[in-house]
Amino acid sequence: MAKKKPTYLPSDFDEIEDRPSRSQLKRDMTALQQLGADLAALGDKVVREAGLPPDVEKALLLIKTITKHEARRRHMQYVGKLMRTFDTTHVSELVEAAQRGHTVKTKAFQRIEDLRDRLVDGDDDLLQELFDSHSEQGQRLRQLTLGARREKANDAPPKDTRALFRLLRDIEGE
Repeated sequence: MAKKKPTYLPSDFDEIEDRPSRSQLKRDMTALQQLGADLAALGDKVVREAGLPPDVEKALLLIKTITKHEARRRHMQYVGKLMRTFDTTHVSELVEAAQRGHTVKTKAFQRIEDLRDRLVDGDDDLLQELFDSHSEQGQRLRQLTLGARREKANDAPPKDTRALFRLLRDIEGE
């Protein structure tokens, strides 16, 4: 006699556990490894001041010394394993704050570059506006702008252009 296949009713599947899939667990582990790598990239001083457990701190400080690819990969897996042992919200806040700070610095740098380029390209209205708002640096600003314009016209080395950038950075920093 042939075996009859059991039939399952939909109600038989109602009590299935809601646990994360294996793929989700792997994604979470990879995210913890990346968080550890990002924290280690911020520098030894930040890692020491982060208030991490001693074994995690030691593992993060060791990352920079490992150069072989496979050894580094295994060590990063170990870091991810250690990162699972405590709440990482503080660590992620540190990394995000550092990345936001980097973004802010980059935007400020780009804004100063844009000001310099506009001055060198001949925006006299901007030059007069900066001259009026920073009268103590106005004469130097005008000299460097005219020098940078001459350098651009003659394809000379950008000595005054760089000095103009430094002056604008100092003015913006006030």
